[in-house]
Amino acid sequence: MKKFLSIIVTKLIILVLKSKNKGSSFPGKIALKICPDILKHVSKNVETILITGTNGKTTTTALTSHIFNNAFIDCFSNSTGANMLPGIVTTYIKNYSFNKKVSKIGVIEVDEASLKHVCKYIEPKIIAVTNIFRDQLDRYGEVYTTLNHIKEGIKLCSNAKLVLNGDEPLLCSLEKIYNNKYYFGFDNFKNEESLVNLNVEAKNCKFCGEPYEYNFITYNHLGDFKCSKCDFKREELDFAVEDILESNINENIIKIKNNIITINQGGLYNIYNVLCAYTISMICSVPDYITIDSIKSFSKVFGRQEKFKIKSNSLTMFLVKNPAGFNETLNTISLNKGQEFSMGFLLNDNYADGQDVSWIYDVNLEMINNFNIKDIFTGGIRTHDMALRLSLVDENKTIQAFEKYEDILTYLESKENETIYILCSYTCMLEFRKFLYNKNYLDMVW
Repeated sequence: MKKFLSIIVTKLIILVLKSKNKGSSFPGKIALKICPDILKHVSKNVETILITGTNGKTTTTALTSHIFNNAFIDCFSNSTGANMLPGIVTTYIKNYSFNKKVSKIGVIEVDEASLKHVCKYIEPKIIAVTNIFRDQLDRYGEVYTTLNHIKEGIKLCSNAKLVLNGDEPLLCSLEKIYNNKYYFGFDNFKNEESLVNLNVEAKNCKFCGEPYEYNFITYNHLGDFKCSKCDFKREELDFAVEDILESNINENIIKIKNNIITINQGGLYNIYNVLCAYTISMICSVPDYITIDSIKSFSKVFGRQEKFKIKSNSLTMFLVKNPAGFNETLNTISLNKGQEFSMGFLLNDNYADGQDVSWIYDVNLEMINNFNIKDIFTGGIRTHDMALRLSLVDENKTIQAFEKYEDILTYLESKENETIYILCSYTCMLEFRKFLYNKNYLDMVW
């Protein structure tokens, strides 16, 4: 009776909130109040793929779902990004049918700290982990705490296949007893840099504490590593980028297993996202040609290199939420060589952003001194903190600090035919998108 009541009440709440463009976690909270183990029941006939990690899980989840849909695989996903237990419960109940013969695939994004709670009730076919970076220290702690959260979830799912970033030392350190593992990464990378930055985490061997040696580094602490003392090193890769044929701010063209794959997004992190989704698709026996065509036709996820217009100006919105992702976003923008552009930095300190914003001092913002920047502005709750950090990059730069989104929009509308990159923390991205939606500059909130 509790199960039945939980499903019916939650489906009704979902319908009501959908009409108001609201709510992706609240219905699941109600469901859990009525029936605490409801997820166990509504996931029973679902073949589940869980995708977690610090950066890239939203894009990887959306891309994997896109590939499956193009392969005529009946699947659903938590596309709004509600990746904690209540949001995931909402997703399963929304797609639940009382017809027990109905079977679907769930491609589900999971918050790293929530994986162990979700895995109590779900028996996934695959658990994919994109990477582990320092992120929201007040929520997750340092990287080894995040790793332990993920390991606790994996331990509950002994039959799940693991899809892991092989360039991530923390993921290669998983004990041999854990499941069937598939590693993805870079076969080679044209980068003369083989020393990690001082601010990089996880640069010492997890087993003996000695620093890693690298044949190459892709970014942060990812790359072809080995311990300088013990025998710990990168695992053999099952799916690898053999070459990057083209790389610019709008596109990557790569080679995997002799397949040429076009990615309509710039940035190394997007190559990793594609690699993860490609590996999942291969394990699930999706034909190569469908996977490759789907990657090429994939549209960007909201707030992740999302492009839109404000009058005659072209805006691109980037989500930045930790030093590693922020630095790689700046590297991506640096591919726009020569062209003049303006930049906006929107920073909040809400719970979902991390209330400690000191991490912005670990970002290599000095990189923007090499950019051809026309104007810089800041916004969000911590607009003045962001402006102060930017003023330390170059005290001669004029930085406009806005306290209201309305003022930012007025400023943007006053420009003509400009290229503008806006880098937002998580809740800033959601708030500013919603604000632009209400001003008729965007077609949808999600």
